[in-house]
Amino acid sequence: MNEPLLPADLSDSNQQSFLDLIEHVAVGIVKHRADLSIVLANVKALQLLGLTKDQLIGKTSFDPSWNVIDEQGKLLPGDLHPVSLALKTAKPVENVIMGVFRPITRDRIWILTTAIPELDDRGAVQFITVTFSEIDAIIKKELKIVESNKMINSILEAAHDAIIVYNSQFEKVFISKSAADISGFTLEEFYNLKAFSLVPDSDLHLLDEAKNELLDKGTISDKKIKIRTKQNQVLDFTWSGKVDKELNLVYLIGKDLTEQNNYEEALIQSKRLFKFSSEINDLILNAKEPLDLYNGFCDIAVNKGGFVFAFVGLRDDINETIQPYKYAGEESGYLDYFKKHISIKNIPAGNGPSGRTIRDGKIYYCNDIANDPAMEIWREEALKRGYRSSLTMPIRVDNYTVAQIAIYANRPDFFTQEELELMNRINENINFAMSNFSLAEKHDLAKTQIDTLTVAIEQSTTSVMITDTNGVFEYANPSFCKSSGYSLPELIGLKTSILKSGYTSIEEYQRLWANIKNKNPGWVSFVTNEKMEAFTGLKPILIRL
Repeated sequence: MNEPLLPADLSDSNQQSFLDLIEHVAVGIVKHRADLSIVLANVKALQLLGLTKDQLIGKTSFDPSWNVIDEQGKLLPGDLHPVSLALKTAKPVENVIMGVFRPITRDRIWILTTAIPELDDRGAVQFITVTFSEIDAIIKKELKIVESNKMINSILEAAHDAIIVYNSQFEKVFISKSAADISGFTLEEFYNLKAFSLVPDSDLHLLDEAKNELLDKGTISDKKIKIRTKQNQVLDFTWSGKVDKELNLVYLIGKDLTEQNNYEEALIQSKRLFKFSSEINDLILNAKEPLDLYNGFCDIAVNKGGFVFAFVGLRDDINETIQPYKYAGEESGYLDYFKKHISIKNIPAGNGPSGRTIRDGKIYYCNDIANDPAMEIWREEALKRGYRSSLTMPIRVDNYTVAQIAIYANRPDFFTQEELELMNRINENINFAMSNFSLAEKHDLAKTQIDTLTVAIEQSTTSVMITDTNGVFEYANPSFCKSSGYSLPELIGLKTSILKSGYTSIEEYQRLWANIKNKNPGWVSFVTNEKMEAFTGLKPILIRL
Protein backbone atom coordinates (compact mmCIF):
# COMPACT_ATOMS: atom_id res chain seq x y z
CA MET A 1 0.00 0.00 0.00
CA ASN A 2 1.41 3.44 -0.95
CA GLU A 3 1.91 6.00 1.82
CA PRO A 4 0.65 9.54 1.19
CA LEU A 5 3.30 11.92 -0.12
CA LEU A 6 1.53 15.06 1.11
CA PRO A 7 -0.26 16.00 4.33
CA ALA A 8 -3.55 14.12 4.62
CA ASP A 9 -5.51 17.17 5.80
CA LEU A 10 -4.96 19.03 2.50
CA SER A 11 -7.81 19.09 0.01
CA ASP A 12 -7.20 17.86 -3.52
CA SER A 13 -6.97 21.43 -4.80
CA ASN A 14 -4.62 22.40 -2.01
CA GLN A 15 -2.47 19.35 -2.67
CA GLN A 16 -2.19 20.31 -6.32
CA SER A 17 -1.32 23.90 -5.37
CA PHE A 18 1.32 22.59 -2.97
CA LEU A 19 2.82 20.40 -5.70
CA ASP A 20 2.79 23.35 -8.13
CA LEU A 21 4.61 25.45 -5.56
CA ILE A 22 7.26 22.76 -5.05
CA GLU A 23 7.72 22.42 -8.78
CA HIS A 24 8.60 26.10 -9.20
CA VAL A 25 10.67 26.96 -6.16
CA ALA A 26 14.34 27.85 -6.80
CA VAL A 27 15.56 25.09 -4.50
CA GLY A 28 15.95 21.43 -5.43
CA ILE A 29 13.52 19.20 -3.50
CA VAL A 30 13.71 15.42 -3.45
CA LYS A 31 11.49 13.18 -1.35
CA HIS A 32 12.52 9.69 -0.15
CA ARG A 33 10.59 6.82 1.32
CA ALA A 34 11.86 5.07 4.41
CA ASP A 35 13.74 2.62 2.18
CA LEU A 36 15.57 5.72 0.83
CA SER A 37 14.20 5.35 -2.70
CA ILE A 38 13.26 8.66 -4.37
CA VAL A 39 9.55 9.13 -5.02
CA LEU A 40 9.37 12.85 -5.82
CA ALA A 41 11.65 15.46 -7.37
CA ASN A 42 10.89 18.98 -8.49
CA VAL A 43 12.05 20.74 -11.63
CA LYS A 44 14.97 22.52 -9.94
CA ALA A 45 16.28 19.24 -8.54
CA LEU A 46 16.22 17.69 -12.01
CA GLN A 47 17.94 20.76 -13.49
CA LEU A 48 20.69 20.75 -10.88
CA LEU A 49 21.30 17.02 -11.18
CA GLY A 50 20.97 17.03 -14.96
CA LEU A 51 18.48 14.15 -14.97
CA THR A 52 14.94 13.35 -16.02
CA LYS A 53 12.31 12.10 -13.59
CA ASP A 54 12.52 8.63 -15.09
CA GLN A 55 16.26 8.61 -14.45
CA LEU A 56 15.84 9.82 -10.85
CA ILE A 57 12.70 8.21 -9.42
CA GLY A 58 13.48 4.92 -7.70
CA LYS A 59 17.16 5.68 -7.11
CA THR A 60 18.79 6.67 -3.85
CA SER A 61 20.63 9.93 -3.21
CA PHE A 62 23.86 8.02 -2.78
CA ASP A 63 23.70 6.06 -6.02
CA PRO A 64 27.34 5.10 -6.88
CA SER A 65 27.11 6.73 -10.32
CA TRP A 66 26.89 10.15 -8.62
CA ASN A 67 30.24 9.66 -6.90
CA VAL A 68 29.36 11.95 -4.00
CA ILE A 69 32.34 13.57 -2.22
CA ASP A 70 32.67 15.76 0.88
CA GLU A 71 34.36 19.16 1.24
CA GLN A 72 37.78 17.54 1.49
CA GLY A 73 37.22 15.75 -1.80
CA LYS A 74 36.89 12.32 -0.18
CA LEU A 75 34.23 9.84 -1.24
CA LEU A 76 31.17 10.20 1.04
CA PRO A 77 30.03 6.76 2.30
CA GLY A 78 26.33 5.99 1.97
CA ASP A 79 25.81 5.74 5.74
CA LEU A 80 27.11 9.32 6.17
CA HIS A 81 24.82 10.79 3.52
CA PRO A 82 22.35 13.35 5.00
CA VAL A 83 19.38 11.12 4.03
CA SER A 84 20.91 8.11 5.82
CA LEU A 85 21.71 10.17 8.93
CA ALA A 86 18.19 11.64 9.01
CA LEU A 87 16.71 8.14 8.73
CA LYS A 88 19.00 6.81 11.44
CA THR A 89 18.56 9.68 13.94
CA ALA A 90 15.00 10.75 13.00
CA LYS A 91 16.36 14.31 13.21
CA PRO A 92 17.08 16.95 10.59
CA VAL A 93 20.57 17.06 9.10
CA GLU A 94 21.33 20.58 7.91
CA ASN A 95 23.74 22.45 5.66
CA VAL A 96 25.90 19.59 4.41
CA ILE A 97 28.22 20.51 1.53
CA MET A 98 28.54 17.77 -1.09
CA GLY A 99 30.05 17.43 -4.54
CA VAL A 100 27.83 15.36 -6.87
CA PHE A 101 28.99 13.93 -10.17
CA ARG A 102 26.39 14.29 -12.92
CA PRO A 103 26.52 11.18 -15.15
CA ILE A 104 24.86 12.81 -18.14
CA THR A 105 26.95 15.99 -18.39
CA ARG A 106 29.97 14.29 -16.82
CA ASP A 107 30.83 17.16 -14.50
CA ARG A 108 30.59 17.81 -10.77
CA ILE A 109 28.28 20.24 -9.01
CA TRP A 110 28.56 21.45 -5.42
CA ILE A 111 25.34 21.66 -3.41
CA LEU A 112 24.29 22.68 0.11
CA THR A 113 21.97 19.97 1.39
CA THR A 114 19.44 19.62 4.21
CA ALA A 115 17.56 16.38 4.99
CA ILE A 116 14.33 16.60 7.11
CA PRO A 117 12.61 13.39 8.28
CA GLU A 118 8.79 13.11 8.39
CA LEU A 119 7.61 10.94 11.27
CA ASP A 120 4.38 8.98 11.65
CA ASP A 121 2.28 8.84 14.82
CA ARG A 122 4.63 6.28 16.34
CA GLY A 123 7.72 8.42 15.72
CA ALA A 124 9.02 6.26 12.90
CA VAL A 125 10.49 7.90 9.81
CA GLN A 126 8.00 7.71 6.99
CA PHE A 127 9.53 10.10 4.48
CA ILE A 128 12.67 12.22 4.22
CA THR A 129 12.57 15.49 2.35
CA VAL A 130 15.89 16.71 0.99
CA THR A 131 16.38 20.27 -0.11
CA PHE A 132 19.51 21.50 -1.82
CA SER A 133 20.79 24.59 -3.58
CA GLU A 134 23.73 25.16 -5.85
CA ILE A 135 26.86 26.67 -4.27
CA ASP A 136 29.10 25.60 -7.14
CA ALA A 137 30.65 29.01 -7.82
CA ILE A 138 31.45 29.63 -4.17
CA ILE A 139 33.00 26.22 -3.54
CA LYS A 140 34.95 26.23 -6.77
CA LYS A 141 36.31 29.68 -5.98
CA GLU A 142 37.35 28.55 -2.52
CA LEU A 143 38.87 25.40 -3.94
CA LYS A 144 40.72 27.44 -6.53
CA ILE A 145 42.17 29.69 -3.83
CA VAL A 146 43.16 26.70 -1.74
CA GLU A 147 44.69 24.96 -4.73
CA SER A 148 46.52 28.14 -5.76
CA ASN A 149 47.97 28.49 -2.28
CA LYS A 150 48.96 24.85 -2.27
CA MET A 151 50.57 25.21 -5.68
CA ILE A 152 52.51 28.32 -4.66
CA ASN A 153 53.71 26.71 -1.45
CA SER A 154 54.62 23.55 -3.31
CA ILE A 155 56.57 25.45 -5.95
CA LEU A 156 58.41 27.65 -3.49
CA GLU A 157 59.13 25.07 -0.84
CA ALA A 158 59.44 21.72 -2.59
CA ALA A 159 59.61 22.27 -6.33
CA HIS A 160 61.81 19.99 -8.41
CA ASP A 161 62.26 22.74 -11.00
CA ALA A 162 64.71 25.58 -10.58
CA ILE A 163 62.95 28.87 -9.68
CA ILE A 164 64.87 32.14 -9.78
CA VAL A 165 63.48 35.66 -9.32
CA TYR A 166 65.44 38.69 -10.50
CA ASN A 167 64.88 42.39 -10.11
CA SER A 168 64.96 44.73 -13.09
CA GLN A 169 68.77 44.84 -12.93
CA PHE A 170 68.88 41.02 -13.04
CA GLU A 171 70.06 40.76 -9.48
CA LYS A 172 68.83 37.61 -7.73
CA VAL A 173 66.12 38.25 -5.13
CA PHE A 174 64.90 34.68 -4.71
CA ILE A 175 66.35 31.22 -5.44
CA SER A 176 64.44 28.02 -4.74
CA LYS A 177 66.19 25.26 -2.83
CA SER A 178 65.72 22.99 -5.83
CA ALA A 179 67.71 25.39 -8.03
CA ALA A 180 70.62 25.24 -5.61
CA ASP A 181 70.38 21.46 -5.28
CA ILE A 182 70.46 20.98 -9.04
CA SER A 183 73.40 23.34 -9.50
CA GLY A 184 75.45 21.68 -6.77
CA PHE A 185 75.93 25.00 -4.98
CA THR A 186 74.60 26.00 -1.59
CA LEU A 187 71.96 28.75 -1.53
CA GLU A 188 74.55 31.21 -0.19
CA GLU A 189 77.02 30.30 -2.95
CA PHE A 190 74.32 30.59 -5.58
CA TYR A 191 73.28 34.07 -4.42
CA ASN A 192 76.89 35.22 -4.70
CA LEU A 193 77.31 33.94 -8.27
CA LYS A 194 77.16 36.40 -11.13
CA ALA A 195 73.79 36.31 -12.93
CA PHE A 196 73.62 33.61 -15.59
CA SER A 197 77.22 32.56 -14.93
CA LEU A 198 76.18 28.87 -15.01
CA VAL A 199 75.35 29.07 -18.73
CA PRO A 200 78.20 27.50 -20.77
CA ASP A 201 79.84 29.54 -23.50
CA SER A 202 78.25 27.39 -26.20
CA ASP A 203 74.76 28.61 -25.14
CA LEU A 204 75.48 32.28 -24.41
CA HIS A 205 73.94 33.33 -27.73
CA LEU A 206 70.75 31.47 -26.78
CA LEU A 207 70.74 33.27 -23.43
CA ASP A 208 70.97 36.67 -25.14
CA GLU A 209 68.08 35.78 -27.47
CA ALA A 210 65.93 34.63 -24.55
CA LYS A 211 66.64 37.78 -22.47
CA ASN A 212 65.81 40.07 -25.38
CA GLU A 213 62.54 38.23 -26.06
CA LEU A 214 61.64 38.31 -22.36
CA LEU A 215 62.17 42.05 -22.10
CA ASP A 216 60.43 42.70 -25.42
CA LYS A 217 57.37 40.44 -25.10
CA GLY A 218 57.20 40.00 -21.35
CA THR A 219 57.31 36.19 -21.49
CA ILE A 220 59.39 33.32 -22.78
CA SER A 221 58.50 29.64 -22.97
CA ASP A 222 60.56 26.44 -23.16
CA LYS A 223 63.84 28.02 -24.21
CA LYS A 224 66.57 25.39 -24.37
CA ILE A 225 69.61 26.75 -22.53
CA LYS A 226 72.07 24.44 -20.77
CA ILE A 227 73.68 25.03 -17.39
CA ARG A 228 76.99 23.84 -15.98
CA THR A 229 76.94 22.54 -12.40
CA LYS A 230 79.56 23.03 -9.71
CA GLN A 231 80.76 19.49 -10.57
CA ASN A 232 81.25 20.66 -14.21
CA GLN A 233 78.36 18.53 -15.48
CA VAL A 234 76.39 20.08 -18.36
CA LEU A 235 72.63 19.65 -17.94
CA ASP A 236 69.87 20.04 -20.54
CA PHE A 237 67.42 22.74 -19.35
CA THR A 238 64.33 24.46 -20.72
CA TRP A 239 63.42 27.88 -19.32
CA SER A 240 60.14 29.75 -19.12
CA GLY A 241 59.71 33.21 -17.64
CA LYS A 242 57.56 36.26 -17.12
CA VAL A 243 58.12 39.95 -16.36
CA ASP A 244 55.98 41.45 -13.57
CA LYS A 245 55.92 45.13 -14.48
CA GLU A 246 54.08 46.17 -11.32
CA LEU A 247 56.70 44.65 -9.03
CA ASN A 248 59.61 45.09 -11.46
CA LEU A 249 60.50 41.42 -11.08
CA VAL A 250 61.49 38.71 -13.54
CA TYR A 251 60.41 35.15 -12.78
CA LEU A 252 62.29 32.24 -14.36
CA ILE A 253 61.46 28.55 -14.05
CA GLY A 254 63.97 26.01 -15.35
CA LYS A 255 63.27 22.35 -15.93
CA ASP A 256 66.09 19.81 -15.95
CA LEU A 257 65.45 17.53 -18.95
CA THR A 258 68.78 15.69 -18.84
CA GLU A 259 67.38 12.48 -17.37
CA GLN A 260 64.28 12.66 -19.55
CA ASN A 261 66.36 13.18 -22.68
CA ASN A 262 68.61 10.29 -21.71
CA TYR A 263 65.55 8.11 -21.10
CA GLU A 264 63.95 9.08 -24.41
CA GLU A 265 67.21 8.40 -26.22
CA ALA A 266 67.48 5.01 -24.49
CA LEU A 267 63.85 4.26 -25.39
CA ILE A 268 64.45 5.12 -29.04
CA GLN A 269 67.57 2.97 -28.95
CA SER A 270 65.66 0.08 -27.38
CA LYS A 271 62.88 0.27 -29.98
CA ARG A 272 65.45 0.39 -32.78
CA LEU A 273 67.29 -2.63 -31.40
CA PHE A 274 64.03 -4.55 -31.01
CA LYS A 275 62.95 -3.88 -34.61
CA PHE A 276 66.41 -4.71 -35.91
CA SER A 277 66.81 -7.97 -33.98
CA SER A 278 63.22 -9.06 -34.73
CA GLU A 279 63.64 -8.67 -38.48
CA ILE A 280 67.08 -10.30 -38.47
CA ASN A 281 65.68 -13.28 -36.53
CA ASP A 282 62.79 -13.55 -39.01
CA LEU A 283 65.33 -13.50 -41.82
CA ILE A 284 67.33 -16.29 -40.15
CA LEU A 285 64.22 -18.42 -39.59
CA ASN A 286 63.03 -18.08 -43.17
CA ALA A 287 66.39 -18.33 -44.96
CA LYS A 288 66.76 -21.38 -47.19
CA GLU A 289 70.44 -20.90 -47.97
CA PRO A 290 73.37 -18.67 -46.97
CA LEU A 291 72.75 -16.23 -49.80
CA ASP A 292 69.34 -15.44 -48.29
CA LEU A 293 71.12 -14.23 -45.14
CA TYR A 294 73.71 -12.25 -47.08
CA ASN A 295 71.12 -10.57 -49.28
CA GLY A 296 68.72 -9.67 -46.47
CA PHE A 297 71.00 -8.59 -43.64
CA CYS A 298 72.34 -5.41 -45.22
CA ASP A 299 68.91 -4.00 -46.09
CA ILE A 300 67.59 -4.67 -42.56
CA ALA A 301 70.68 -3.14 -40.95
CA VAL A 302 70.16 0.13 -42.86
CA ASN A 303 66.35 0.32 -42.93
CA LYS A 304 65.61 -0.96 -39.41
CA GLY A 305 68.88 -0.93 -37.52
CA GLY A 306 69.69 2.75 -38.01
CA PHE A 307 73.08 2.10 -39.64
CA VAL A 308 74.23 4.28 -42.52
CA PHE A 309 76.03 1.49 -44.39
CA ALA A 310 76.39 -2.30 -44.27
CA PHE A 311 78.07 -4.86 -46.52
CA VAL A 312 78.91 -8.56 -46.69
CA GLY A 313 82.47 -9.51 -47.65
CA LEU A 314 83.43 -13.03 -48.76
CA ARG A 315 86.74 -14.57 -47.77
CA ASP A 316 89.18 -15.01 -50.68
CA ASP A 317 91.99 -17.32 -49.59
CA ILE A 318 93.62 -17.42 -53.02
CA ASN A 319 94.21 -13.67 -53.10
CA GLU A 320 94.26 -13.34 -49.29
CA THR A 321 91.66 -10.61 -49.36
CA ILE A 322 87.94 -9.93 -48.81
CA GLN A 323 85.61 -9.61 -51.78
CA PRO A 324 82.53 -7.39 -51.21
CA TYR A 325 79.37 -9.26 -52.19
CA LYS A 326 76.28 -7.34 -51.04
CA TYR A 327 75.76 -3.86 -49.57
CA ALA A 328 73.08 -1.32 -48.59
CA GLY A 329 73.15 2.32 -47.55
CA GLU A 330 75.63 5.14 -48.10
CA GLU A 331 78.37 3.35 -50.06
CA SER A 332 79.49 6.16 -52.43
CA GLY A 333 82.46 4.19 -53.83
CA TYR A 334 83.81 3.12 -50.44
CA LEU A 335 84.00 -0.56 -51.43
CA ASP A 336 86.28 0.21 -54.39
CA TYR A 337 88.74 1.74 -51.97
CA PHE A 338 88.17 -1.08 -49.49
CA LYS A 339 89.03 -3.78 -52.07
CA LYS A 340 92.35 -2.08 -52.85
CA HIS A 341 93.37 -1.69 -49.22
CA ILE A 342 92.21 -4.81 -47.42
CA SER A 343 93.96 -8.06 -46.54
CA ILE A 344 93.31 -11.07 -44.34
CA LYS A 345 97.03 -11.36 -43.54
CA ASN A 346 98.54 -10.06 -40.31
CA ILE A 347 99.78 -6.84 -41.88
CA PRO A 348 98.58 -3.21 -41.43
CA ALA A 349 95.97 -3.64 -44.19
CA GLY A 350 94.67 -6.70 -42.35
CA ASN A 351 94.60 -5.32 -38.83
CA GLY A 352 91.37 -3.36 -39.10
CA PRO A 353 88.11 -4.90 -37.83
CA SER A 354 87.42 -6.73 -41.13
CA GLY A 355 90.79 -8.44 -41.49
CA ARG A 356 90.93 -9.47 -37.84
CA THR A 357 87.38 -10.82 -37.95
CA ILE A 358 88.25 -13.08 -40.89
CA ARG A 359 91.44 -14.31 -39.22
CA ASP A 360 90.19 -14.70 -35.66
CA GLY A 361 86.53 -15.50 -36.21
CA LYS A 362 85.47 -12.87 -33.63
CA ILE A 363 83.44 -9.66 -33.53
CA TYR A 364 85.54 -6.52 -33.67
CA TYR A 365 84.29 -2.95 -33.40
CA CYS A 366 85.60 0.59 -33.56
CA ASN A 367 83.70 3.26 -31.64
CA ASP A 368 85.79 6.20 -32.84
CA ILE A 369 86.91 5.90 -36.45
CA ALA A 370 88.27 9.46 -36.33
CA ASN A 371 90.87 8.57 -33.68
CA ASP A 372 91.32 4.78 -33.67
CA PRO A 373 94.85 3.89 -34.95
CA ALA A 374 93.55 0.60 -36.38
CA MET A 375 91.42 2.61 -38.84
CA GLU A 376 94.22 4.79 -40.15
CA ILE A 377 94.24 3.24 -43.64
CA TRP A 378 90.46 3.69 -44.12
CA ARG A 379 89.84 6.72 -41.86
CA GLU A 380 89.70 9.49 -44.43
CA GLU A 381 87.41 7.61 -46.83
CA ALA A 382 85.14 6.51 -43.96
CA LEU A 383 84.79 9.99 -42.48
CA LYS A 384 83.96 11.44 -45.92
CA ARG A 385 80.88 9.25 -45.96
CA GLY A 386 79.82 9.96 -42.40
CA TYR A 387 81.04 6.71 -40.85
CA ARG A 388 81.98 7.30 -37.22
CA SER A 389 81.70 3.81 -35.68
CA SER A 390 81.93 0.33 -37.20
CA LEU A 391 81.53 -3.33 -36.30
CA THR A 392 82.32 -6.55 -38.12
CA MET A 393 81.03 -10.02 -37.30
CA PRO A 394 82.25 -13.38 -38.66
CA ILE A 395 80.16 -15.79 -40.71
CA ARG A 396 81.43 -19.25 -39.74
CA VAL A 397 80.85 -22.78 -41.01
CA ASP A 398 82.44 -25.72 -39.19
CA ASN A 399 84.65 -23.34 -37.17
CA TYR A 400 85.93 -21.68 -40.33
CA THR A 401 85.21 -18.02 -41.17
CA VAL A 402 83.84 -17.87 -44.72
CA ALA A 403 82.68 -14.24 -44.72
CA GLN A 404 82.24 -11.11 -42.63
CA ILE A 405 79.41 -8.59 -42.17
CA ALA A 406 80.43 -4.97 -41.60
CA ILE A 407 78.06 -2.26 -40.34
CA TYR A 408 78.74 1.47 -39.94
CA ALA A 409 77.03 4.12 -37.77
CA ASN A 410 77.00 7.89 -38.17
CA ARG A 411 78.15 8.85 -34.67
CA PRO A 412 80.99 7.87 -32.34
CA ASP A 413 80.42 5.62 -29.32
CA PHE A 414 77.48 4.04 -31.12
CA PHE A 415 78.12 0.50 -29.89
CA THR A 416 76.99 0.47 -26.27
CA GLN A 417 77.17 -2.65 -24.12
CA GLU A 418 73.54 -3.38 -24.95
CA GLU A 419 74.24 -3.02 -28.67
CA LEU A 420 77.28 -5.31 -28.46
CA GLU A 421 75.34 -7.98 -26.57
CA LEU A 422 72.64 -7.87 -29.23
CA MET A 423 75.21 -8.18 -32.02
CA ASN A 424 76.76 -11.18 -30.30
CA ARG A 425 73.36 -12.91 -30.09
CA ILE A 426 72.60 -12.11 -33.72
CA ASN A 427 76.01 -13.41 -34.77
CA GLU A 428 75.44 -16.63 -32.82
CA ASN A 429 72.05 -17.09 -34.49
CA ILE A 430 73.49 -16.50 -37.96
CA ASN A 431 76.35 -18.95 -37.39
CA PHE A 432 73.90 -21.50 -36.00
CA ALA A 433 71.85 -21.16 -39.17
CA MET A 434 74.99 -21.52 -41.29
CA SER A 435 75.87 -24.73 -39.40
CA ASN A 436 72.38 -26.03 -40.10
CA PHE A 437 72.80 -25.25 -43.80
CA SER A 438 76.08 -27.20 -43.75
CA LEU A 439 74.51 -30.15 -41.92
CA ALA A 440 71.62 -30.21 -44.35
CA GLU A 441 74.05 -30.23 -47.26
CA LYS A 442 76.05 -33.06 -45.69
CA HIS A 443 72.84 -34.95 -44.97
CA ASP A 444 71.72 -34.63 -48.58
CA LEU A 445 75.13 -35.86 -49.78
CA ALA A 446 75.08 -38.82 -47.37
CA LYS A 447 71.55 -39.71 -48.45
CA THR A 448 72.63 -39.67 -52.08
CA GLN A 449 75.56 -41.94 -51.24
CA ILE A 450 73.33 -44.30 -49.25
CA ASP A 451 70.82 -44.45 -52.10
CA THR A 452 73.64 -45.29 -54.51
CA LEU A 453 75.03 -47.96 -52.17
CA THR A 454 71.56 -49.44 -51.66
CA VAL A 455 71.06 -49.83 -55.39
CA ALA A 456 74.49 -51.47 -55.70
CA ILE A 457 73.75 -53.95 -52.89
CA GLU A 458 70.32 -54.75 -54.27
CA GLN A 459 71.77 -55.48 -57.69
CA SER A 460 74.92 -57.27 -56.48
CA THR A 461 75.42 -61.02 -57.18
CA THR A 462 77.18 -61.27 -53.81
CA SER A 463 75.03 -62.38 -50.89
CA VAL A 464 74.62 -59.63 -48.29
CA MET A 465 72.79 -59.81 -45.01
CA ILE A 466 72.58 -57.39 -42.07
CA THR A 467 71.83 -58.41 -38.48
CA ASP A 468 71.81 -56.70 -35.13
CA THR A 469 74.41 -57.57 -32.47
CA ASN A 470 72.25 -60.50 -31.35
CA GLY A 471 72.31 -62.10 -34.76
CA VAL A 472 68.70 -61.19 -35.66
CA PHE A 473 68.12 -60.48 -39.35
CA GLU A 474 67.42 -56.87 -40.30
CA TYR A 475 68.12 -57.06 -44.04
CA ALA A 476 69.17 -59.49 -46.80
CA ASN A 477 69.71 -58.63 -50.44
CA PRO A 478 68.03 -60.52 -53.28
CA SER A 479 71.20 -62.55 -53.94
CA PHE A 480 71.24 -63.83 -50.35
CA CYS A 481 67.54 -64.69 -50.46
CA LYS A 482 68.06 -66.57 -53.71
CA SER A 483 71.02 -68.52 -52.27
CA SER A 484 69.31 -69.35 -48.96
CA GLY A 485 65.84 -70.02 -50.26
CA TYR A 486 64.33 -67.68 -47.68
CA SER A 487 62.38 -64.58 -48.65
CA LEU A 488 63.23 -61.31 -46.92
CA PRO A 489 59.93 -61.24 -44.92
CA GLU A 490 60.72 -64.76 -43.67
CA LEU A 491 64.17 -63.72 -42.48
CA ILE A 492 63.28 -60.43 -40.75
CA GLY A 493 63.20 -60.99 -36.99
CA LEU A 494 64.76 -64.50 -37.11
CA LYS A 495 68.17 -65.35 -35.74
CA THR A 496 70.94 -66.46 -38.04
CA SER A 497 71.07 -69.70 -36.06
CA ILE A 498 68.35 -71.10 -38.37
CA LEU A 499 71.05 -71.35 -41.01
CA LYS A 500 73.46 -73.50 -38.99
CA SER A 501 74.72 -76.34 -41.18
CA GLY A 502 76.61 -78.35 -38.55
CA TYR A 503 79.86 -77.87 -40.44
CA THR A 504 80.90 -74.87 -38.35
CA SER A 505 81.97 -75.49 -34.74
CA ILE A 506 80.84 -73.43 -31.73
CA GLU A 507 84.38 -72.12 -31.35
CA GLU A 508 84.34 -71.01 -34.97
CA TYR A 509 81.06 -69.14 -34.40
CA GLN A 510 82.54 -67.42 -31.34
CA ARG A 511 85.59 -66.37 -33.34
CA LEU A 512 83.29 -65.27 -36.14
CA TRP A 513 81.24 -62.97 -33.87
CA ALA A 514 84.39 -61.62 -32.33
CA ASN A 515 85.65 -60.76 -35.80
CA ILE A 516 82.36 -59.16 -36.75
CA LYS A 517 82.30 -56.99 -33.62
CA ASN A 518 85.89 -55.96 -34.41
CA LYS A 519 84.88 -55.24 -38.01
CA ASN A 520 86.96 -58.18 -39.33
CA PRO A 521 85.62 -60.60 -42.00
CA GLY A 522 84.94 -64.30 -41.40
CA TRP A 523 83.51 -67.39 -43.09
CA VAL A 524 80.61 -69.64 -42.08
CA SER A 525 78.59 -72.33 -43.76
CA PHE A 526 74.79 -72.52 -43.62
CA VAL A 527 72.01 -74.69 -45.01
CA THR A 528 69.26 -73.66 -47.32
CA ASN A 529 65.56 -73.50 -46.61
CA GLU A 530 63.70 -76.74 -46.00
CA LYS A 531 61.55 -75.83 -48.97
CA MET A 532 64.62 -76.43 -51.14
CA GLU A 533 65.10 -80.02 -49.94
CA ALA A 534 67.57 -78.95 -47.20
CA PHE A 535 69.57 -81.82 -45.67
CA THR A 536 68.81 -84.02 -48.73
CA GLY A 537 71.86 -84.29 -50.89
CA LEU A 538 72.61 -80.60 -50.75
CA LYS A 539 75.99 -79.25 -49.84
CA PRO A 540 76.13 -76.50 -47.24
CA ILE A 541 76.80 -73.05 -48.64
CA LEU A 542 79.91 -71.23 -47.43
CA ILE A 543 79.54 -67.49 -47.01
CA ARG A 544 81.92 -64.73 -45.93
CA LEU A 545 80.70 -62.34 -43.24
